[in-house]
Order: sequence, then structure tokens, then C-alpha cells
Amino acid sequence: MSRVGEFFGDPEFLKKLAYLDLVAKQIFTGVRRGERKSSRRGAGTVFSDHRSYTRGDDLRYVDWNIYGRLGTLFVKEFEIEESANVLVLLDRSESMSYGDPDKFSFAVRVAAALGYIGLAHLDRVEVFPLPVGEPRIYAGKQQAPGMFTYLEKVTTGGTTDLLDSVRHIISTSRRRGIAILISDLLDPRGWQPAVDLLLARRHRVFLVHIVAPSEETPELGGAVRLVDNENGRKLDVRIDKRLLEIYRKSFKTFCRRVERYAMSKEVGHALLRTDLPFDEAILSLLRRGGVVR
Repeated sequence: MSRVGEFFGDPEFLKKLAYLDLVAKQIFTGVRRGERKSSRRGAGTVFSDHRSYTRGDDLRYVDWNIYGRLGTLFVKEFEIEESANVLVLLDRSESMSYGDPDKFSFAVRVAAALGYIGLAHLDRVEVFPLPVGEPRIYAGKQQAPGMFTYLEKVTTGGTTDLLDSVRHIISTSRRRGIAILISDLLDPRGWQPAVDLLLARRHRVFLVHIVAPSEETPELGGAVRLVDNENGRKLDVRIDKRLLEIYRKSFKTFCRRVERYAMSKEVGHALLRTDLPFDEAILSLLRRGGVVR
């Protein structure tokens, strides 16, 4: 089934997306006008200076306190704050193909929804497949269909290397903004250095942790051969209840570490299971995770 075709063909989903647009008015609180100050002057949000009133100036910006003291009209000037960038970092490594439904199909829908919100509320969304594929830049809500079409064509492949991918991204995209990492975070080198680098470059970071139900509670038993679908390594093992319980506890510990890290770094975080209804995942878990307010 098409990963993002429902954005076009399902009226009920479009209604949900419209509702998502309404509840997400504050998704990027503090960056609605952006976080980069421009040297251009105008009616923005940060006070800059005064100048003499001239005919035709907006009376809303007259400083009436100065007029009361001096009897002269002065107009407040503000620095215009330009719109922030939204970076959608979509993990397409081979591990994301795991699960039923697979993690990547779910992640693509999340990327499409959050990208849509970014286009609706800001000016610019950059979509980066990881490992780094060809990035695409979209500006304005009218370009959402093109973004959906592009996401539909992205496929899984390659090994996870979030740090090298982020290094490439920050050398390509110089604009500071909001970085949304959508990934299963299964990086042999660790996922934290990549996030630390984004934070060091003063991005506002959100982690969307994608998990397949069978990763949390695998239903395996007896003699099995486990195959790493990124590097092809094989492991023959006999699985019993004790080993399964050790694994489940280890996986829960991993997820808790992600959550604790996010809290310690003031990073938005949401853990999404692929068997969740999509609207619940977006409207409930992302809201609780600080991605959607």
C-alpha cells in the first residue's frame, strides 16, 4: 500500500490532517517568526530603535510616552525575525525495513505529517534521508504535494551512521532551526553524538523514536539464526524464556535511556510503536513528547 497516498485519497485522513493543523498552531513556539534576526528594519517583534514620524506611518507604532514628554512623534522600529528552518531527518537505513508494519513506512508518514505542519507554519522544510541521500527543500504549503511524492519514492538501504550523516547535513544546511530526527536509533556507534552535534549547532532538536512491537516483545523460541539486516552477520542461538526476559529488560532499558537523555538535554521526545493508529501517534504521543503542543 502507498505510504503517503492516503494524504491525497482518503477524505477522513485529510480531515484528521486538518485537525492536526489546528492543534499544532503552537508546534514551533518561539520560532513562529524564526530565531535569526535580520538587519532589515520593519514591524517585527524585537525593538530596535526610534525614528521621527512621517506621514503615512502606522499609528500603532507611535511611542506615545515620548510624545507625552516631548510633544514630538517618534515611531518604534523593530528588527524583523526571519523564519526558521525545519530539518526532517528520516532514517532510511536497512534496519528500518523491519517489522509488520515495517518501521520505515510508519516513519515516512510521520515525516510527511510533520513536514506538512512545518510548511503550514514556517517558510522552509528540508528533507534529509539518512544515510544521506539527495536532500529536498520545500517552501510554502503549496509545495506539500511535491514533498509527499518525494517521500513516497525514498527507499531503505545502507547501514546506520547518524553522526556522519549529521556532519554532512550541517555542512550542507547552514541555517539554524528545528531538527526532527525520525529513527529507530539502532546505530552501532551510538545515536547520542549525532544529537549532541545538532545541539552544539544550536538547533532545536526533537527525537521521534520508531519501534516495532516485535522488537519490544519478540515471539521466538528454540534454536534460531539471527541475521543482521544491515551487515549480514549471523548468530545462532537457542532462545528460552529466561533469554527472552533478559532481552525485553535490555530493550526497555535502552528506551528509558533515550527518554532520560532527552529530558537531560531538553530535547523533545516521543516513542512511537508502529501498531498505533496514526492519528493517535501524532496527536497524542507527539504532543506528550513535546513535538506537537
